Amino acid sequence: MKKVKLTIPIIVMAFVSLTAMSCKDSKKEKLTDTMHSEMNHDTEQSAKANFNDEKTAEVYQHYIHIKTALVNSNATEAQSGAKMLIENTDDDAFKTAVSMIADSDDIETQRKAFSDVTAQLEPLLKKALSSGEIYKQFCPMAFNNTGGYWLSNDKEIRNPYYGDKMLKCGKVTETIEKL
Repeated sequence: MKKVKLTIPIIVMAFVSLTAMSCKDSKKEKLTDTMHSEMNHDTEQSAKANFNDEKTAEVYQHYIHIKTALVNSNATEAQSGAKMLIENTDDDAFKTAVSMIADSDDIETQRKAFSDVTAQLEPLLKKALSSGEIYKQFCPMAFNNTGGYWLSNDKEIRNPYYGDKMLKCGKVTETIEKL
């Protein structure tokens, strides 16, 4: 009887420990799967917006790459996308804004710079869009409640300014489309 009393708590502790470790691994897998599906989702959805020239299409693809990296709070991937974007633009002011992302490994610095990149990129995309839609989205809580805009291929909100902290915070404020 004494062995049974001692064995039950040990079995319960082992079960709880294994369950906790299993859930932790599951969360890691789920986060990794989410990151990959987000990257694939935005890449697949980018066919919705078509542009008058290939260079603008490439610029937009790299912009979406950065946005997705920020949604996933991945500073290294945001740097990578920014470096590719710099290589595909000739505008010095735009390069300077994008360089703030490429030169920083701080996700909050990158997010602030991304807001500036968005503001500079929007007019170019509006002029060059030949078909499809781009969604201008807004989070009122970004940057100490001053708000921040970003562009997306999808109506579904994926907030680059907060990532998974407030992934769905925001709204579509404009649908950019060829008139």
